[in-house]
Amino acid sequence: MFLTRLGEMLQNGFSLAEAIEFLGRIDKNIYSLTSNMLKKFQEGIAIHEIFSEEQFDKKACAQIYFAEKHGNLAIALAEAGKYLLKRDKERKTLWKLLQYPLVLVGILILILFMLKNILLPQFTDLYTSLDYHPSSVIQFFAVIMENGPRYFFVFSVSVFLFIPVSYIFFKKWPPIKRAEWIARIPIIQQYYKLFNSQFLARECSFLLQSGFSINEILVCIASQNYRPLLKNVAEIIRKDLTVGLSFSDSLKKFSFYDKQLISIIQHGEKNGKLDQEMLFFSRYCLGLMEDKMEKVFKLLQPIMFIIVGLLVLAVYMSIMLPMFDMLDSI
Repeated sequence: MFLTRLGEMLQNGFSLAEAIEFLGRIDKNIYSLTSNMLKKFQEGIAIHEIFSEEQFDKKACAQIYFAEKHGNLAIALAEAGKYLLKRDKERKTLWKLLQYPLVLVGILILILFMLKNILLPQFTDLYTSLDYHPSSVIQFFAVIMENGPRYFFVFSVSVFLFIPVSYIFFKKWPPIKRAEWIARIPIIQQYYKLFNSQFLARECSFLLQSGFSINEILVCIASQNYRPLLKNVAEIIRKDLTVGLSFSDSLKKFSFYDKQLISIIQHGEKNGKLDQEMLFFSRYCLGLMEDKMEKVFKLLQPIMFIIVGLLVLAVYMSIMLPMFDMLDSI
């Protein structure tokens, strides 16, 4: 909200210092933040560095860094704020979708634990007293009832150990290698490619509109440290340009950019409207990402309820089948 309001105030004629001071006065919760920012601003520190030192989101800092180059700081601040608000909304929506199924799963695990320790021993004693030998289906559900909590515990511990260990090794990879790997994951590859393409297209468009050449844009991108992947990509493309490759041909090397971005750049290079076409394409990518996220959220809850329903059915069958089977055998 701070970034969004700051961008709106700049668009309405406030200077950056005036806007920061005003927001600090109307919201006492951020007064110390704005005071620190104003002190650093008066010392001549670049605004993107100030935001970075105050622990703002790295992607937002990258947008502000580029905005200082192309001059559209007000737009960049507003868009960075909207991006963070959307991401926060998506996080809250995801939690709302998952919390009810997760509570049900927790209750089912508790039920399985109680069945294992209370009901299953009684069934076992009953089988022994009646000299009853359960069928393979009954034995299968009995195994689920007996070992379900244990399997779930082992699975949960394995996942919680696997994720941090994998993350540590993953962070050691070079940025381009990480991006190439993510771009091969079927579930998220389209969203990831659109996200990378949208950011590159938007920033290149603004810089082109401000009179930067392609080479100057690549120098600008390579000089920032907020997005290491983009930095490495720019360095590689700059080297390719020196040996005669075009911007679009060099970009084809990277699988983590959408193929449509390449064709847009090729078309824009020919008709001289590269800046406008890249801006429209970045907006198109943004809209497409929002549509895909909505579809994911619509699918996620039914899938979770199906899983919970299957667990409920398994618990029910593990209780009722032995009883029905015993009644038939009497």
